[in-house]
Amino acid sequence: MKHLFLSTLFVFNLVLVFSPISHAQTGLYKIGFVNTGTVLKEAPQARKVEEKLKSEFEAREKILRAKQQELLAIENKIKTDSERMSQSAQRKLERELRLKLSQLKFEQQEFREDQNLRRNEEIRNLQTVIAAVLKRLGDEEKFDLILTEGVSYVSDVIDITPKLIEMLKQLSEQESASN
Repeated sequence: MKHLFLSTLFVFNLVLVFSPISHAQTGLYKIGFVNTGTVLKEAPQARKVEEKLKSEFEAREKILRAKQQELLAIENKIKTDSERMSQSAQRKLERELRLKLSQLKFEQQEFREDQNLRRNEEIRNLQTVIAAVLKRLGDEEKFDLILTEGVSYVSDVIDITPKLIEMLKQLSEQESASN
């Protein structure tokens, strides 16, 4: 029994000496935090993604706005000219309005889905770039842990968001210079 107690005590002391808690308490770990919301707002790559998506979908968006204006014009014509129109002409315009409205709704839904798919694709690509830069930052500055989300409090001492943004800016400048 005494031997079992001494063995258990020895193992417990070994665990205590080599446990992460004792290292964390002695300050042997280097920890950093990155605010991804700030990165996505301030990183030049994020702005380029937004500009790219805007230009990519701008033409379709103009077409949809033109179709909305066309519907408004038909609607106004029905309102203003209904007293002078025959019932069959009015019904024909109302059918045209309903048909074009349903087509527009379908096209708007398709547009939103296409836009969301492309945005998600570009965000995944951006996240890959950010992860690579973050890994490089972690390796270069010898971080043991870098946190990004779900953190209740972060002191300025471990917030490395500005460093990450600066590295992303440098990467963007390098990419621009090489193009």
